[in-house]
Amino acid sequence: MVLAALMQVSASVMNGGAGEGVVDFFHGFQPAIMMTVMFNLVQFVYWRCKQSRRGTCWQIYEPVFHTFVSAVLVNVQPLMILAIGSWHFMCCPNNIFGFNETTNPAGRSYQPWADGAPRPCDENGSAFWTDKYCTGAYLPTFPNKTEGWLIQIFCTWGGFVFMFIGVMQATQLHKKLQAKFRAIRTGR
Repeated sequence: MVLAALMQVSASVMNGGAGEGVVDFFHGFQPAIMMTVMFNLVQFVYWRCKQSRRGTCWQIYEPVFHTFVSAVLVNVQPLMILAIGSWHFMCCPNNIFGFNETTNPAGRSYQPWADGAPRPCDENGSAFWTDKYCTGAYLPTFPNKTEGWLIQIFCTWGGFVFMFIGVMQATQLHKKLQAKFRAIRTGR
């Protein structure tokens, strides 16, 4: 998708045209990669703490807890976007899908399944984007709804904060940097 953006491939090609499969692929590929990386990091921190830390259970495994929380939080947004894309949970006006008030009195619908029947809904767009993205005319990079931004800030960015804390505690990198800085300042 980044390559398509650099090559200025239009959003309508990526979201509704020939490139739609690429978008769907990356909506599935990103959670797979993120889950693999984040949960492997949890395993690394677990074994590192088990080998090098002593004390109570909390003293030994506190970094593992932080890293596990980070793995869960960082994967919330990619998994939600995968669900929205896979099951077409984008609530749009009826006219986008060719429905009228007699076929779907709700006035809004999710994209129909293969049988073409309306799937009524009562929201505007999805958790991340308003219904102006229903037609595929835009390629949204960032959420334009409040709940989408909250998910991005608290889950994704908050998850990376937890990851930083857990990895720093597990590797004792902050203590190693302090010792190196002291050694440089004292000339040793």
